[in-house]
Amino acid sequence: MLSVNSENRDLKTVDMACDFRATHDLDGFVAIFPDRHGGVSSAPFDSLNLGFSTGDKLEDVRENRQRLADSAKVSSEHIIVPGQVHAAEILKPQLSDGGEGFLNPSVPFAGYDVVLMETPGVFVLSLTADCPLVTLVNPQLRQAGVAHCGWRGVASGALTALLAEMGPPKNLLAMISPGICGAKYPVGEEVLIAVSGLPGADLACRDGTLDIRVILHETLINTGLPATSIWSDPRCSASDMNLFSYRRDRGKTGRSGALVGWKY
Repeated sequence: MLSVNSENRDLKTVDMACDFRATHDLDGFVAIFPDRHGGVSSAPFDSLNLGFSTGDKLEDVRENRQRLADSAKVSSEHIIVPGQVHAAEILKPQLSDGGEGFLNPSVPFAGYDVVLMETPGVFVLSLTADCPLVTLVNPQLRQAGVAHCGWRGVASGALTALLAEMGPPKNLLAMISPGICGAKYPVGEEVLIAVSGLPGADLACRDGTLDIRVILHETLINTGLPATSIWSDPRCSASDMNLFSYRRDRGKTGRSGALVGWKY
């Protein structure tokens, strides 16, 4: 178990849509991913832990989530935080669902790894501590979605399910969050078999390791997204001590996440 001294470190986020803003109408679109600093949680959750399921103090997680929302100038009353089960069922939250799961674990939204926001004004905070998150946005329809893509979710079709809901691939932009890299992710034979038929699996599976991000990228390409419409954060969650990693820290760690949605 490792911890990081987060004292006096500011909350920092990556604008995952930054490379697309000059060429696409993304005014009002939020797609941010923070590092682990700038929160109030103590080790081993130091310090911007966003997950209730970690064993961290409830009040600390609430404060951390509020700080992230404030950094994006998004009201917590407009953010939903679903529970995740490594599957492919899609949640389509409405404006009236805003705030569900933000202050306490959600019961009605306890089993959704894929979220599609069909109208502006509702946001999702999708959590992770190694699994890549894929954000899709359709600027023409002002829609956005996020798929939580661990190996089980990928094998279940989480990303393809979201892609099928969001219009022609040529109209989409995709952003892949940090995730665990292949060199840090040895897996069992059952995992390699589960993903063996997916796009890019021959490149993603090497010497008993798995780089899920390769499969995600190739899935997007095979669906019809141009390479120029795909942005990927190159950081490995298990190698970068500024990020949370479940695998590196043997389960005793916090959760980061992507905050995604349209303001208007």
